[in-house]
Amino acid sequence: MTTERRPIRLNFWMTVCAIPSLMLLIGLGIWQLQRLEWKEAIIAERAERAAAPPLTIAEVPDTGWSVHEHRRVTLRGTYVHDREMLVWNKVRHGQTGFDLITPMKLADGGSVLVHRGWVPRAWPEGQVERRRPAGEIEVTGVLRDGGKATPWIPDNKPKTGEWFFADVAQMARSAGMAGAKPYLVRIAPAPGVTGYPKGPHASYRIRNKHLEYAITWFGLAATLVIIYIAFHWRRR
Repeated sequence: MTTERRPIRLNFWMTVCAIPSLMLLIGLGIWQLQRLEWKEAIIAERAERAAAPPLTIAEVPDTGWSVHEHRRVTLRGTYVHDREMLVWNKVRHGQTGFDLITPMKLADGGSVLVHRGWVPRAWPEGQVERRRPAGEIEVTGVLRDGGKATPWIPDNKPKTGEWFFADVAQMARSAGMAGAKPYLVRIAPAPGVTGYPKGPHASYRIRNKHLEYAITWFGLAATLVIIYIAFHWRRR
C-alpha cells in the first residue's frame, strides 16, 4: 500500500510577502556589485594618478585643475602659522582631533591652503609636540578638493573660527590670502618624523566593502528561499 502524497499548496500570504522581499534582496545584491565595480574604478584611477610623476604647482591651472586631482605636486613657500585653521571632529585610530589647514605663501607668488595632517585636541593649547617649519621650504603633496562629505555636517562659522569641513574659497577669504589657489594640497611628513601633525592617509585608500554587502544580500535571499521551501515541505 503506497501513501498518497498531498500536492503542495502555496500559502497565499507567505507567497505575497516572500516574492517582493526576494526581488528586493536580489536587487540590493546586484546594486552592491555595481557599486563594487564603480568603487574599484575610482581606486584604480586614484592609484594611477598618485603613481604619476609629480607636477610643479606652476603646471596646475587654476581653471580646470580638477583633471589633476589626486596627482602629486611640488611647491615652495613659507607657512603662515598664525593663520592656521582646524577642521573639527576628525578621528584617527579612535582618537578625536582636528585636520590642520595652514596657508602657505608661494615663493613664485600667490598662496595655497596646505592640509598638513591630523592633530589631537591638545594641539591648540600647545600641550603636544608641534611641528611648525619656519622659513621657505619645499614640500610634495596631493591635489585635493574641499567641500562637505555628507549633508549632515554643520555649516562652517568663520567668524568664530569653527570649521567643520574644508571650504577652500571660504577659508582663503578668512585667512586673508591673496591669489589663493582653488584647491588644497595634502602633504605627509617624512618617515620617522615625530610630533604633530600626523600625515593624512593616501587618497586612494578608501573604504570598499561592497563585495561583503553583496554577499550579505544574496545570502539573505538564499535564506528566504530555504525558509519558504522548508515551510511548504513541512506542511506537505
